[in-house]
Amino acid sequence: MKPGTVKIGARDVVWRIINFVVSALWIVAAAFHFVDKTFQSAMPGIFLLVVGAASIVCEFYRPSAILNNCYFMWNFMGRGICKIGCVAMGYRTINYVVSGFSWFFGLLYIILWFTSFSLFPVANSGLGY
Repeated sequence: MKPGTVKIGARDVVWRIINFVVSALWIVAAAFHFVDKTFQSAMPGIFLLVVGAASIVCEFYRPSAILNNCYFMWNFMGRGICKIGCVAMGYRTINYVVSGFSWFFGLLYIILWFTSFSLFPVANSGLGY
């Protein structure tokens, strides 16, 4: 297997699906931010687009620089804070729905951090823990 590629274990599939769905919803919400054609609404759209695309890419390929410098994203607490921080508020219903999903799964991840015996949801992160 090439370095950086991800081997998906059976227990990781649920977390990967959740991360993929929330990230895809961020990209959909980002597209709706560009409809207004104003700088004020485009900036959150750009942020959501970049974070959503990077999150989807990191589910399939993990460069060593990201593994070494963004290690907080490989546990439930880091992912929960990231999902809560990426709110997609706007004037449309889709933005509120996406923000609700982000908050729900962010809080779920933070609760799992305190209740789970497995602190790292990604078994093959390459961190050596």
